[in-house]
Amino acid sequence: MPEKSTEKVALVSLGCPKNLVDSEIMLAKLTEVGYELTSSTEEAQVIVVNTCGFIEAAKKESIDAILQVSRLKESGACQKIVVTGCLSQRYKGELARELPEVDLFLGTNEYDRIAELVGNGNGRREVYSHHLMAYEKPLARVLATPSYTAYLKIAEGCSRPCTFCVIPQIRGRFRSRPAGVILEEARRLADQGVREINLIAQDINYYGKDARGEIGLAELLEKLNQIEGLRWIRVLYNYPLGMDDFLLDAYASLDKVCKYVD
Repeated sequence: MPEKSTEKVALVSLGCPKNLVDSEIMLAKLTEVGYELTSSTEEAQVIVVNTCGFIEAAKKESIDAILQVSRLKESGACQKIVVTGCLSQRYKGELARELPEVDLFLGTNEYDRIAELVGNGNGRREVYSHHLMAYEKPLARVLATPSYTAYLKIAEGCSRPCTFCVIPQIRGRFRSRPAGVILEEARRLADQGVREINLIAQDINYYGKDARGEIGLAELLEKLNQIEGLRWIRVLYNYPLGMDDFLLDAYASLDKVCKYVD
């Protein structure tokens, strides 16, 4: 268990909603050990930048954000800068050479360890592992969305070898989260007052079709539709090859599932 901290932490989250869920998990892990959250990077002792590395514009935005917060080591309260996310994973080693201001680089499979890694030791470090995180249990989150809505990640990674996309190299192969874990997380969100959940995954129609899957997306929607408190369920985003009659029937028949394909 990491030692308790009294420091303030700010997190800059860039990129897609899947990245935002990772940021919410990291915020929860940090608050569990006493870090105080602040929206002001100027007053934070620890600043986390959760980066995107998907396209050129996103890479530039991430680098600019890192350089901007690095100046706060001189003019602000900042003592430690942590860089996480897709850019960190995609350019491991290279980023460490180019950005000496950064104290800790984390790969995309280390989010659940951030409190331990930030709190233990000093000096520049890079932490990457070969295991593929799949969120196999409900994880606490500090929601960064309005209180009535939340994203719910139902899978990680992608197994499609599209030539234009680096996500499989960054995030690994497609891994469905267990249906029971997803449903438990959805119930927790509903109990918190969330009325709209937005299901997200890189290739969401493939949910349950990998070796880990127990049920498919249509069956998952049926079970989510039964959760008391939820009013709207949105599915983001549908790869055309995965649309079948079972899924279309679920969209048409389930009263809480919003009636469009995105």
